[in-house]
Amino acid sequence: MRSKKEIEDNIKKNWNETPGKGILSEEIRLRMWKNIEKATIRRKKRTYRWIAAACIAFLLSVAGYQSLFYTSFSSSKTIVSTTTFPQDIRLLRLPDGSRIWVNQNTEIEYPEQFASNERVISLKGEAFFEVARDTSRPFVITSGEIRTTVLGTSFNVKAYKDIAPEVHVRSGKVKVESSQNTVYLEKGFAGIFNAGSKKINKQKSDILEPEWKKTLLDVDGITLEQVVEKLQPIQPFIVKYSDENLKNLRIKGTLDTRHGLAEVLKTLSFALGLEINLVDNGTYFISKLKI
Repeated sequence: MRSKKEIEDNIKKNWNETPGKGILSEEIRLRMWKNIEKATIRRKKRTYRWIAAACIAFLLSVAGYQSLFYTSFSSSKTIVSTTTFPQDIRLLRLPDGSRIWVNQNTEIEYPEQFASNERVISLKGEAFFEVARDTSRPFVITSGEIRTTVLGTSFNVKAYKDIAPEVHVRSGKVKVESSQNTVYLEKGFAGIFNAGSKKINKQKSDILEPEWKKTLLDVDGITLEQVVEKLQPIQPFIVKYSDENLKNLRIKGTLDTRHGLAEVLKTLSFALGLEINLVDNGTYFISKLKI
């Protein structure tokens, strides 16, 4: 049997080899390592690499990646600035209750506290918005040569550099403006900016929700049973519980389904202190982790 130090050294080695830590601050890396160390050494598990990976996947989703805070000298307001990297999709929760799914290679800025008369966002790239309704404070997105205004709805804005901006609406009504015209979009319509005329063209759209957005599931505050229900349409599987009360365990954060079902279930098992084992083709057995 290996000594405690050998176990700890092995865990530390696997943690150091785990990719994706470079964008984190030293404080967050240290906190994540302490969580892994506490969980694995105390339980003396034999497999450590997936625990480190799962902790990264889940803790990053709970806390969000690093966002830069700075003070605008012109307005003396604290601005939150977030930049995503290639293959990096994130979910932001705004102070008004709105949610933003941010696609890769995107920059987004907004005040830490919105003004009393409007909620203004600056976007370079692509993001899907679910805006909390507030009739007294319109939600405004400035993105290159277009400006999008809503009260409460869901829609996607794509405005990467050197690509014609476009807005696709999933629900509600959206106003999109350019220097030359204004269009109003409802569910199933899109506004496409024409760089030549500087006008926005309104047209039918089949894109209610972009595929990249669907890969990141918001599971904040819901039960394990509800998480399973969200995962099953992506990849059908059956779950059996050793105790029906396990269904009511609540989780926080987001789950990136691009990692595949097996890795997502490992993340859930680590986060909730469970054992999730494949017992048959497409059937998983969930039980409380034995310490």
